[in-house]
Amino acid sequence: MNTGTNSVDNLRAEFRANRARGGSEPAFAVLTRQLELQPVETWLACAQDIAQLADEPLAATWLQSAIARWPQAIQLHYWLAFVSWSRGDVSAAERQLRELLGRQPDHADALRLLAMLLRNDGRFGAAAQLALDSWRRQHGTVDNTLQCADFIRHCQRQALAAELCDEALHGGIRDPAIHAQAGMLALELGRFDAARSHLMAALDGGVDLNVWFVPAALAYAQRYSSARHPDFELFDRQLRNHALSQKAQASVKFALAKACDDIGDITRAAGLWREANLQARAIKPWSSDTYRSRIAVLLKTSCGNFQLPPSDIIPIFIVGLPRSGTTLAAVLLGRHSQVRDRGELPHLGFIAERLSTGEHENDAGALHEAARLYYAHLRQDDAPARWYIDKTPVNFVRLDVVASLFPQAQVIHCRRNRRDTALSLYSQFFAHTDGDFAYDFLDIAAFAAGHDQLMEHWRRTLPLSIHTLDYEELAQRPAQTIAALRQRIGIADDNATVTRLPQDTVIASSSLWQATQPVYTSSIGRSRIYASHLPELARLFPDMTC
Repeated sequence: MNTGTNSVDNLRAEFRANRARGGSEPAFAVLTRQLELQPVETWLACAQDIAQLADEPLAATWLQSAIARWPQAIQLHYWLAFVSWSRGDVSAAERQLRELLGRQPDHADALRLLAMLLRNDGRFGAAAQLALDSWRRQHGTVDNTLQCADFIRHCQRQALAAELCDEALHGGIRDPAIHAQAGMLALELGRFDAARSHLMAALDGGVDLNVWFVPAALAYAQRYSSARHPDFELFDRQLRNHALSQKAQASVKFALAKACDDIGDITRAAGLWREANLQARAIKPWSSDTYRSRIAVLLKTSCGNFQLPPSDIIPIFIVGLPRSGTTLAAVLLGRHSQVRDRGELPHLGFIAERLSTGEHENDAGALHEAARLYYAHLRQDDAPARWYIDKTPVNFVRLDVVASLFPQAQVIHCRRNRRDTALSLYSQFFAHTDGDFAYDFLDIAAFAAGHDQLMEHWRRTLPLSIHTLDYEELAQRPAQTIAALRQRIGIADDNATVTRLPQDTVIASSSLWQATQPVYTSSIGRSRIYASHLPELARLFPDMTC
């Protein structure tokens, strides 16, 4: 009997052909008869194909029968768990994976799938710890060390990811990319000395600067006080590095401009911003016409006809133009013992898109599932709380979805002097596409105009509590302003409120340096010193808070 590669390939090809001609049920029946006398290796090869048909109810049934035939074949158990997970049966998939790992604790595919399952279910702490434990058992390579650290970072457990990088470096897995990853993680954790140490080690080791934007990260690790700081020469040297991509060059120009701004070299900072923004706009285009069309559609929208009942969990959505004080507001509110700051969560955007493309805005089942998914990523698996912050600024375009899913939600609308906001946007190189409008003053003006129109529309039409928070007031009177905001939201006074950030607080935005310092007022009116260098500020933006 031929059980070689050709025989396996023929079986798989015949199964696909039979399924296309006569449907799944007869195709599965024929395959099972053909496999009756075949060895387990042939079953396993066919099982991999069948696992990709997770939408087929018969896929799980066939895998269960295969397991009955070959109960010791661990990979069959894995494929069954994979099918259960793909079909949305999370509890069955988790049970099957844990049973499998009880028999083979080092099964790499099962460990990865279980970690993904836990993360997607909002159990970020458990997912991150599982990923770290798995990496420790496998004595990882450079690639899987970076992949594991990135997975843990996306679980919002930067301290654990930093621990992994340190273990790798001390354990002999030395690579400049691991230093770069460790430096980025230390930045988000506010550990600026450690960040600089790792970033310089990455540079010294020859890290690929087209992948790791180390100069830009260095600029965010401190506030400069003198042009004699060695980073100025480092940035200038990199600007002469012809091996850098356009994107990497732009990031260095933003970094040097930030350093020049720190020391008061206004002329050079403004010139570098112009160059950097021209490059950024060329590689990250944004269409004001497309944006205006989207706003026009939303201006005809109100809350859907169906609203879910309120939950005991109260989401706090901090929205507004980026760079309008959303991070500062989240950090200060998050110091209350019953408030959890979850940073910028991507899930509401995903949910809104799925509901819209599937026309499920008034589908009770779809709305309940959407709310369950979002709540899971709010709650996570750390200490429970009553209020949870999502500070994604551009969620202002999704407040109709918020009103349908979370009628108890509190919305904080951050406002800041428009010229200061425009300058702050123009001076940043944004990692996410949400910031692609920020590289041209005309585009910033168009984006801001749409934001203003939409927020006014939502205030008139949505049954949501929307609270206005002015950046200038927050910066000048932080304690009093936050206390008044808490009272409006309904957050009781708390003797456990802390006056500084907990050690492992994560700030994964361009405000990471400012948010870890005492609140200061030097950014108020900052645009005035650039008035002669960037005349678009006065021409396009009113000098008012809005």
